[in-house]
Amino acid sequence: MTFPCEKCGACCRHLDRSPLYKPLDAGDGVCRYLRGNLCSIYDSRPLLCRVDDCYDAFFSGQMTREEFYALNQKACRELKKR
Repeated sequence: MTFPCEKCGACCRHLDRSPLYKPLDAGDGVCRYLRGNLCSIYDSRPLLCRVDDCYDAFFSGQMTREEFYALNQKACRELKKR
């Protein structure tokens, strides 16, 4: 099971909403590695940008993968509205 990303780029266009993403922010809230809707460093992107690996590293002891996906999908829907 992997996170069902729609590759819309919305999460990469709102980095200014969290200080965790500041190193990736091009200064306008958009990820410096975003090209169109895709990540130009996808294969070497930071752990913070990898939903499944992030779950395994930080959240597997706190919630189920399904719950984590649901939270991420909810955030995704909210970002798409902006």
